[in-house]
Amino acid sequence: MERVFRINAGLKGVTRILSGTIRTGGFVALGAAIGYAGSVDSLHMKLLETAFLLLGLLLGLHMYFKSPHNLIPYTLVIWTVSPEARRFLDWTFKTYNDTSMIMLTPYCVSLILLIPILKHFKQMDSRVRLILKIIGAALIYGFLLGFLKYGLSSVYELLSLLVPFLVFVYVHISKFDRTVWDRWLRSYAFLAVLVGAYGIYQYLVLPPWDHFWMVHAEMNSVGLPEPQKFRLFSFLNSPGPAGLFLGFALPIMIVQKKWRVLGIVGIMIVGFALLLTLVRVSWICSIIMILGYFARSHLKSKVKLLALSVFMIVAYVFVLPALPGANEVSSRISTFESLEEDHSFNERLVFARNIVSDVISHPLGRGIGSSGLGVKLTQSSDTLKVFDNGYLNLFYLFGLPLGLGVIFMLIYIFFLLFKISKKEKIYAPISFAAISATLFLLLGSNVLSGLSGYILMLVISFAFSHTIPKRRDT
Repeated sequence: MERVFRINAGLKGVTRILSGTIRTGGFVALGAAIGYAGSVDSLHMKLLETAFLLLGLLLGLHMYFKSPHNLIPYTLVIWTVSPEARRFLDWTFKTYNDTSMIMLTPYCVSLILLIPILKHFKQMDSRVRLILKIIGAALIYGFLLGFLKYGLSSVYELLSLLVPFLVFVYVHISKFDRTVWDRWLRSYAFLAVLVGAYGIYQYLVLPPWDHFWMVHAEMNSVGLPEPQKFRLFSFLNSPGPAGLFLGFALPIMIVQKKWRVLGIVGIMIVGFALLLTLVRVSWICSIIMILGYFARSHLKSKVKLLALSVFMIVAYVFVLPALPGANEVSSRISTFESLEEDHSFNERLVFARNIVSDVISHPLGRGIGSSGLGVKLTQSSDTLKVFDNGYLNLFYLFGLPLGLGVIFMLIYIFFLLFKISKKEKIYAPISFAAISATLFLLLGSNVLSGLSGYILMLVISFAFSHTIPKRRDT
């Protein structure tokens, strides 16, 4: 017994030493970076970018060691505000920066989740192990295939694909109390209300830093850089990510009162901002998640949900027409009636046909780094920044065998959550709704990566931990 106590004491001592070493090393690195960058005038902007990244990472490490139950909300905050911080910095220096170290911050902070995962790796459920084996094999193969050709692009895209599955495993092995899960969902709802409120302000006024970004980024699909003449993107990179961020949050706020912020007012803010993004797939995603939860929840929840849905429909019919941007929203909705005449829809069909031919020509895949935002880091000509079909993107990256493996893994999760939600009626239904939305959204883009993947996997992970006894966070 004494030997056991000595071992435990030794492990705690090692943990304290490791914690102190990491924090001390981080502060030393931060000081060195600031000193070096501050000594060269041309590096002042890089100085602030580096400071943002290192301070974000150090605060994340402090959060993990001192307040681990707040690490997930913290990472969500970093994911949310980083694009706007980058735009504000570009505007301050009057220099448009196509690549910024600030955008690495969410990935670096999210990698902190590896610490508890490696510590409790053996505690994973066999189902989670199976999922990890499949996605792990795909990521390793895709990275080895792409790295020699695409370099840093492969590294960036690997992080983008890896991080969502880190949060999936982290929630499973961390064994937090369900009250902590509720706190996480309320934190996400709070961020969604904040993103929605700022987005509406942005749409009405268009702050100068957002105007600067719209002019220099040359994203014609966003609209004209004038108030009320563009698609809302709020803190995020573009209307697409903003729409998905709000589209995931709205159903979560609708289906459970305890996950809401500002009640009905918060729901209306998020809903109106979502409409102003003009991202149709996000609107459909919200409906799918609501219906998915509706199908697997208690009868009492179904009645409340039905009443709230009626309220939302009445608000849409009678309130929306009086609000700014109503004409654009209405015209966008009308395109559902004639998709064959919709330019965006037809472009996606042409793109899909071309990619099918490419996948058949390259059945072993092109590797990670051949598509995604990371292609800006390479000069290769055979890369695609925008990929308008998530299923085909899996084949494009991983080849036909592993691409099929990842798709079958998602279908396995779908049926597994359908089964789990027969018994557990709070968290499993929202997890089932999230995997349902994932399978739909992959028709348009690879939502398994980046912020969208992070949020989806966070919500999906709850069902895989629902049988764990309630306990306080550790």
